[in-house]
Amino acid sequence: HQIQQYVFNAAITDFPAPLVEKNNVNYLAGVREIGIRSEFTDGRELPRLNIQSVQFEGPFFETWPPPTHRSIFFDSPLKPAPEILAAPFSEATHALEIPWAKQILARFASQAWRRTATDQELQLLLNVWASARKNNTDFFHSIRDSLLVVLTSPAFLFIIEDSRGPEPEPLSEHELAAKLAFFLWNSPPDQQLTALAENGALRQHLHAEIDRLIDHPHFFRFICEFTPQWLNLDRFDVLSVDERRFPHLNRTIRSRLRLEPSETVAYLIRQDRPVTELVQADYILADDAVASYYGLTDLSESGFAFTPVPHKGGIGGLLTQAAVLAGLSNGREPNPVKRGAWLARRIIAEPPADPPPNVPQLPESENSSLTLRQKLEAHRNQPGCVKCHSGIDPWGLPFEQYDASGRRRTDPVDAASALPDGTAVDGVDSLKQYLATDRSDQITYNLIKHLATWASGRTLAWTELEQLQAWSRQLTPEHRTCRRILHDLIDSPLFLTK
Repeated sequence: HQIQQYVFNAAITDFPAPLVEKNNVNYLAGVREIGIRSEFTDGRELPRLNIQSVQFEGPFFETWPPPTHRSIFFDSPLKPAPEILAAPFSEATHALEIPWAKQILARFASQAWRRTATDQELQLLLNVWASARKNNTDFFHSIRDSLLVVLTSPAFLFIIEDSRGPEPEPLSEHELAAKLAFFLWNSPPDQQLTALAENGALRQHLHAEIDRLIDHPHFFRFICEFTPQWLNLDRFDVLSVDERRFPHLNRTIRSRLRLEPSETVAYLIRQDRPVTELVQADYILADDAVASYYGLTDLSESGFAFTPVPHKGGIGGLLTQAAVLAGLSNGREPNPVKRGAWLARRIIAEPPADPPPNVPQLPESENSSLTLRQKLEAHRNQPGCVKCHSGIDPWGLPFEQYDASGRRRTDPVDAASALPDGTAVDGVDSLKQYLATDRSDQITYNLIKHLATWASGRTLAWTELEQLQAWSRQLTPEHRTCRRILHDLIDSPLFLTK
């Protein structure tokens, strides 16, 4: 075969060099290391990549000063001449710099603090700048000291809700803008949210702004933080896999499988899909690597983009995603107890009680002639175990159809189970059907509870949990959709009061 040669061009962004003072004589100051490696980690039959050369061109800026600089030191009629700004401090020209410095600090502090900076606060920042300016630094370096004060202040580091008493109070417009932006974007409010808050019109346009924030790419920041914590995906991140048994679960595919739950939740919210599709759906969100892992149609044209993939294999929903199931194994064998406890705790909001102290783990080698079901029964019959395991094991046994890597087994396996309410299911497919029809109230409540906890940033009180349970039971099927629930939660007293 003829060797093919490819040339790739890419830009390195958001990789600033450290600030080095002019009088720093250390020649290593400001050094940055950039490494490129070619590592064969994918199990598919592909030729290895031979990197012959790497060239860097820089510094490269499409505009100068760069946008990050111009966002702080913006053009203004109050801006003095460049020679004044670059010169050492002078009493004669200092008065010309003050108006622009005040304008810069007012805008920066108001953006950072998510509210209008007061005159007293601005005067403090101006005093810090003036002191630094007199130390013979130029204007741009001296303003950094004031910016540092802003970025290390409690008003920037914490989301502050100014409450006047113990009783619930409505959020101010600026507090609402900040709470909404940090909830759905993991970032401060943008110009549009801030402008609405300034004009006292945010509540009037609340639902339009919720839709705008959900449809924006920044919404995926929230998804990528919320989903792993809700589903406890950190277990998958630290899982040590038996590479001899599961060579296909390599580092490359794990990074793609790790995104699957987040992509699924984002799709359900943005498309306003029914809450029951969290557990039962006739599609998955997949790119080419994820689809190949599950043995579905090749999606090579999709690249790294996750798209809905129809299927009839019963793998839709969160319950049978590899990042979930593999994370609930030990890397060698599946663990129905962990899988059952996860479903009870994370999906239907029926968390099992903590185990009594000094209860031994399920033995792996002892009585190897026993089936897993027999081992579980023996463990369950130990004193102090039956109460908890009767509410855990029945949820986990149907998952025996899936191995420790999260793939469906090809050999027959006994996955029948009698659920805690006496319902008989035979495998994951019938379990999903049961959950979607008989447990939709709990699934809805569970989603609302986790969203509300995240949105409020605290543990919810029992009275609040009872209110959420009552709300979830009252929802009609057409209102049990993911986007609608998010709207209703934000437009509730739980979110709008402090």
